[in-house]
Amino acid sequence: MFGISMSLKEVPENEKEILPFPSHVQRFLREDFARTSNRCDLLINLDSYTDKLFGAREVNELIGICELLIQRYCTPKEAWMMNQANHYANEPWMMHQSDNRMMELHQFLELLKRMCIASVYQNTLICFWGD
Repeated sequence: MFGISMSLKEVPENEKEILPFPSHVQRFLREDFARTSNRCDLLINLDSYTDKLFGAREVNELIGICELLIQRYCTPKEAWMMNQANHYANEPWMMHQSDNRMMELHQFLELLKRMCIASVYQNTLICFWGD
């Protein structure tokens, strides 16, 4: 699970401030994307059993990884679906209602990206707490 914190010892108390990293999302990314590129290793190859503290440079890298993965998997290729995207500006993952896996992936990536941007503005770090 991901969260904004200054150290691995400070787990956010509010459940809304914690973002779980579903194992099936990580597995999908590892199987599909990892064999073509190592540009997203920071996210895709996280060990789900260990904790990790992401420094400022790594947080910026996570933002770029989220944007890259959103563009690759979640941006509609069809022009008619791009028009639909305007109706879901606050929740763009709603465009993928027909494919639950893509909808979950898009939601996770958008929320992680927002969390990373918030941590940059708050001058804090992103933590990943394993199982």
